[in-house]
Amino acid sequence: MKTGRGAGQGRHWVKSTTWETLLDGDRRVCAACGTAVRSYRYRFHPPESPSFERCIGLAWCSGCRVYSGSMVHVSRGQVLVDALASLPWDRRERVERSETKLVGYLDEWLGSEEAPPAP
Repeated sequence: MKTGRGAGQGRHWVKSTTWETLLDGDRRVCAACGTAVRSYRYRFHPPESPSFERCIGLAWCSGCRVYSGSMVHVSRGQVLVDALASLPWDRRERVERSETKLVGYLDEWLGSEEAPPAP
């Protein structure tokens, strides 16, 4: 498994296809460090598209700074939370352009009990 390098703010997110998780009660944890796995799903296609139910699913470990992403099915009637909704369009666009920036933003947003962080 790959992990981010260094310590502190210099660490970066690394995408991995071999990242392992374990079931711990009703949640998943990272097999390498035991940190609870965070996840987020978002729609990639507009509502009028026949592919609207094909969504992006991300899962990550904040401890190891490793993540994975895949295409997932979400029924048309299920409403998904838009974690980027409160961002001005230019910041949102910047975050959406980079999968690692998106995972970093989501990690801070889900870890915060207050407002989402600025990217």
